[in-house]
Amino acid sequence: MKQLRFFGPKTVISTRFRSVFTAAMFSMVSAYTLILTDNVAAGQLICEEAVMSMTLVFPLITFIIFISYLITDGLVMMISYAMGKGDREQIDNLFSLGVLSSLGTGILFSIVMYLLRMNILSFWNISPHLMSYASDYYAGLLFYAPLMFLNVFFYTVFVAEGQERVCVIGSIFAFIINVMLDILLCLHIGVIGVSIATSSGLGASILVQLYFLHSQHSHLHFRWYWNTREVLRGIFFSFYHSLDTLLLALLPVALTRCVLVHFDEAHIIAVTVVVNLLTLIIALYTGIVDCLQPMVCQYHAENNLHSIKKTMATGIRVTILVSLLLISAGMAGAGFLPLLFGVKDDQLAIEVAAAVRCFLIFIVFLGCTLMYSNYYIYIERRNYGALLKTILLLGLPWLGMEAGASYSLNGMFLGTSAAFAAAFFLNCWWTRRQGLLFLDADTLSRQYSYDIDCTRDAVLTLSQQAEQTLASRGVSSRRCSRVALLIEELGVHASERAAGIPFQMEFSFLLGKQPDEDITMIIRDNGAPYDILRKAEQGKYSFREYFIESITASFPRRTYWSSGDENRMILVIGSL
Repeated sequence: MKQLRFFGPKTVISTRFRSVFTAAMFSMVSAYTLILTDNVAAGQLICEEAVMSMTLVFPLITFIIFISYLITDGLVMMISYAMGKGDREQIDNLFSLGVLSSLGTGILFSIVMYLLRMNILSFWNISPHLMSYASDYYAGLLFYAPLMFLNVFFYTVFVAEGQERVCVIGSIFAFIINVMLDILLCLHIGVIGVSIATSSGLGASILVQLYFLHSQHSHLHFRWYWNTREVLRGIFFSFYHSLDTLLLALLPVALTRCVLVHFDEAHIIAVTVVVNLLTLIIALYTGIVDCLQPMVCQYHAENNLHSIKKTMATGIRVTILVSLLLISAGMAGAGFLPLLFGVKDDQLAIEVAAAVRCFLIFIVFLGCTLMYSNYYIYIERRNYGALLKTILLLGLPWLGMEAGASYSLNGMFLGTSAAFAAAFFLNCWWTRRQGLLFLDADTLSRQYSYDIDCTRDAVLTLSQQAEQTLASRGVSSRRCSRVALLIEELGVHASERAAGIPFQMEFSFLLGKQPDEDITMIIRDNGAPYDILRKAEQGKYSFREYFIESITASFPRRTYWSSGDENRMILVIGSL
């Protein structure tokens, strides 16, 4: 119970959020730790210049990640919408499109990287010594793209499917392989060994994911399917969602340019340390976004505004707490970070530590605004979400860093951080009329959502409460009684089936504008999957299940959906 206090009251949504959050944090922190390990291995086993050269190539890695999300995010959003509608065939089609698109685009990207190698590396006007390290690191990344594309797609789909444990296992294998090869290859072949180790870790993770896909536990099925229109539609959705990754690839470039213009080449190490810290911060925020995406998209497809509201409340609360922990830990450990990256000059180490502290001051606003910008895209306010991302991650930070750099290195990073706060308050001002979540007040007033522990007493209490609430909205007494009876029968059946094992239920009611319009009743639980409707079709049912089947047989819609995190039944109760 104490673990869940971090996520608010114990409900279906908070339990699901915790499950995804735990797996996402583990995967994201593992990914960051691997990047940190690469830098530490290069700094400790080779030299400081090796780390600086990797920083210069890092925007290319971020760009590759952006392309991977450009392929993935839109298709997975479409998969989540299909889950909200209960369309399993469409899910398999979109999954197959994602696999083929990721693999094909990744191979094409590797070819382009090989052909344009010198053009890309010549972007930086750096010394030949530094260029030699950058060239070696680049060479080991030639097969990075297809592996990253597949890994990101599988990871995002598994999160949407509620199979977070596969992501955790894959991350463990990637971590072990990467760290072992970092040390072994770095000692023997230098910087190129670091990038080879990174690619090998991704390969190990993909093997774990493929093993799961071929097991009986996977609900996903690959088929040879192609639909160019769906791919383009997915990319259209993806561009908005993955725009932050592209902007984050440009932010280190802007910071490095600013340092070279206002300071000297030696101070690039400050950008290296800050960018690595920013990578950790964004990894954690991305983990929270990964929790929001499947949940908000599914609830948006259902038009279930209360569940959206509860999910976002949990997401913002977790974002604030994570941000405060990061600020505290970063402030305390800032003096150690330069040494970790191989900085030996005492004065430079002090300057870098001060720059890190200046950068950390306002990151809580970065996290919250990033959550809102992605949320707007999930609810199909795409243009506004993209505009907010651009202002948050490039527009205002660029102005802030340039203004601050005219004073000092600390001013440069303080100006960048202050820009995050400015973007947050600008968003609050822009959305002051409709609210931060853009939820329609009239629709929200006609929806009700109740969270209960699955016990007999809680179910009976809710049954009476829901009947009174619907009666107050003018719903006929006959339909009120039917809804109350359904809550009682479904809830008691679930509590009996639980056999003393506690779990939660959520009952949502979506009413029309007129009392005699259809009522959509959505029942969620986080217990063991059990499809009453299918049991009845098979002729294997108890008396209570037969009773539930007889009550709902004439309903316009009856669907049941099970995933790794929750079970959902949707009943549409027509006029009687």
